[in-house]
Amino acid sequence: SCGPQLSSQMNDVLGDGGILKEVVQSGEGPPVPENASVLIHYSGFLEYSDRPFETTTHFKYPQMMKLGRDVTLAGLELGLLTMRKGEFSRFLFQPQYAYGDMGCPPLIPAAAVILYEIQILDFLDSGQVDDFIAMSPEEQNDAPLSTLLEVVGTLRSFGNRFFNQSRYDNAKDRYKQVNLGRVSLCVYL
Repeated sequence: SCGPQLSSQMNDVLGDGGILKEVVQSGEGPPVPENASVLIHYSGFLEYSDRPFETTTHFKYPQMMKLGRDVTLAGLELGLLTMRKGEFSRFLFQPQYAYGDMGCPPLIPAAAVILYEIQILDFLDSGQVDDFIAMSPEEQNDAPLSTLLEVVGTLRSFGNRFFNQSRYDNAKDRYKQVNLGRVSLCVYL
């Protein structure tokens, strides 16, 4: 559970008191980029509760979540952008960065302050992949080779990650995405 003692040890991420952060275990490397896909374990708690209202810690595999799509809480997305690979942190979100004045009955009461514990196992910078897939075939063919190689590398990382977790359907979908324009020439699976 968390109370004034915890919040007093936390850093004010935005300067408005809305998102407070405590790093429990430091990570390494660059922070999570916008539009990344993050591989995380997380648990969400009401401010003074020891029992999570949601958690992924019982899953065999961590969650792969795409920022801007799968991450729906503003505070959670902003918090993830401050984290690094391997980091474990706690975040305290005021209602405006969580479920708002209305809450989300029956689990989340009105104007609830929320605590999240988050561990980032890995992330993939998939923003460049998204941009490339949105291009026309002509634009893809005109893209620099370095961009193509980075896109292919990211997609292969996705595919290998899912394949290693025995998620064969997901892996097949990822590998299929690689066959776009010139990119199919650059794939070695």
